[in-house]
Amino acid sequence: MAKVFVYGTLRQGMYNYDIYLKDQATYCGHGYIKGSLMTIIGKIYPAYLCEGQDMIFGEVYDVNDQTLAHLDELESYFGKDCQNNEYNKIYMDILDNDGKVKDQAYVYEFNMDNPMNVNLLGKDILEHDYVQYMQKKKLNSQNLFDDEDMFY
Repeated sequence: MAKVFVYGTLRQGMYNYDIYLKDQATYCGHGYIKGSLMTIIGKIYPAYLCEGQDMIFGEVYDVNDQTLAHLDELESYFGKDCQNNEYNKIYMDILDNDGKVKDQAYVYEFNMDNPMNVNLLGKDILEHDYVQYMQKKKLNSQNLFDDEDMFY
């Protein structure tokens, strides 16, 4: 068994959770990692970078080796120090609400050594929480005048 910290589309309520974690992993709780969370141009999933001091919210899961291998495939992780990785898999401290170490887990970090990734970083996700960011984005995209009942 291995612990994995997820911060994007693998979180509960997001589309990859049902596919990869729902019936294959044990939820251990939430936590934080320090770094930066950013959008990726042309993608609907985020980039996590170790650089930065933001407290990025996510969830910790226990997964078996088979599930971890499926996550590696999803994240285009081909092996340690492989330049072609879309994400690198690193082992790091998971923090509690007060910033104290509460656990350690694997985290997938966007690979800036991959030349294809370098120009894809978008904006900072200021919420430091990808689910919250997506909910806010969805809410902001709804037009108040879409409801025909408003026009008597």
